[in-house]
Amino acid sequence: MIEFKQVSKDYVSNIGKEIKPALREVSFSVKDGEFITLCGRSGAGKTTILRMIACEEKPTTGSVVFYGQDTIDIKEKDAYSIRQQLGFIFQDFKLLPYKTVFENVAYALEVTGQDTKKAKDEVMKVLDLVGLTKKANRFPKELSGGEQQRTSIARALIHRPRIILADEPTGNLDPYHSRDIMKVLLKINEAGSTIILSTHNKEIVNNLKKRVITIDDGRIVRDEENGMFFI
Repeated sequence: MIEFKQVSKDYVSNIGKEIKPALREVSFSVKDGEFITLCGRSGAGKTTILRMIACEEKPTTGSVVFYGQDTIDIKEKDAYSIRQQLGFIFQDFKLLPYKTVFENVAYALEVTGQDTKKAKDEVMKVLDLVGLTKKANRFPKELSGGEQQRTSIARALIHRPRIILADEPTGNLDPYHSRDIMKVLLKINEAGSTIILSTHNKEIVNNLKKRVITIDDGRIVRDEENGMFFI
């Protein structure tokens, strides 16, 4: 499904043109329906991996293969096709403050020209999945942090993506709401979607009991099923 083959990524700093390695010879694969946690400190390279899956970054060396397609030589129109198969969840929610919960989720369909009636039905289905049907007409400022993140998850699901990329989705939440969000992600995974979660939250990693890929200084230092937080 997704395979990283000896992937290294270097960035050149603006000051002194110094080369800074972000990833070093990273190799792993992801199967359909897996729930994988990328674990590590801030700056370890987790977000770079997610950006490569989304074709927003390309390796300096090595290759990233997405359903048999090597992304190193991919054209922008093909990159867009890959991104249409992905759902994105961010730490800072990225909701439109002047739109309701319903409108924030529906907007993701409107920009692709979806039929209005069909869009309404689809939005209500995903809001039901994340437990927000009663908050459909609320604005983001009227929601708790956990409810805002569940709105973000609903928006990520509206295109029925194969894969959800969640980059520190509980970073701005308290422990109670963090557990709530993880329950939603597990529910989505049980329904068949692949989840790739990036986090440095020890409690979340240890409670999930899913596959954990631990990254330190751009290298994979551990990859194990039913893994635990390890740095």
